[in-house]
Amino acid sequence: MSAIGLILAIAVPLTLLMLGAVLYNRSLQKKQARQNQARVIRQKAGDLLEALEYLMLVDNHKDIQSAVLERISELYDLAAKQAGTDAAGEPFDPEPYSQKIQAATSYRKVLKSDRELKYGRRQFSSILKALSLMAKKKVISETAMVEYRRYLKMTLLEREVDTYTAQGDVAASRGDIVTAANYFKAARKLLIEFDIQFPEKNARVKAIAEKTAALYRGEKNELPEDTVDNLSKALSKEAAAETNEFGMPTDPDAVKKRY
Repeated sequence: MSAIGLILAIAVPLTLLMLGAVLYNRSLQKKQARQNQARVIRQKAGDLLEALEYLMLVDNHKDIQSAVLERISELYDLAAKQAGTDAAGEPFDPEPYSQKIQAATSYRKVLKSDRELKYGRRQFSSILKALSLMAKKKVISETAMVEYRRYLKMTLLEREVDTYTAQGDVAASRGDIVTAANYFKAARKLLIEFDIQFPEKNARVKAIAEKTAALYRGEKNELPEDTVDNLSKALSKEAAAETNEFGMPTDPDAVKKRY
């Protein structure tokens, strides 16, 4: 065998072997990239599902919730497609959520704490972002998007105002005028600064203002003892050092403790 033939006999297999290794490595990289992308999509779907589950606790607008559930199903399906059969995992089953949405008749109108208020704002924001993207993709109409956005913003406002008002009522029933007034002030501020007009707005602002005036007239807001205890446990289980965005202590007794 000539020298050239010997070189070719060695070089060609090595070249083919190296080429095969490069192609295999590229294939692995593409597969890993798809799986990483699938993981990101699955995380987005999981976050949106968490937001939907929270929305189901505090509201019962079935059209909005069904639309969001459909978007979640699409994301899980897309993640499974990206991951491939080897890493697809268990398929997402939307049916239990759909049944729960259709069967829901009641929901919570007062949130448990300032921490939950912040959590709720994040979840509502996630829902609004998802609906906006669905409108861009023509999954829902622009008209539906505007209607849903208004409804969700109104619902969040109601939960915030009702929660601050309930916190103020609890503080007032204990004779803690400063804390009660701060909670009522926070509720009024939310209403006044809200950028959507609705018929009950002025009446609600006036009603809360009257609550504040009653505090300084010495008219104690008497609540049933069991109601006070339940609201206190639900609304005031926060760290004593924490304050909300209005600078008010989350513990209604915190003001008393300072003096």
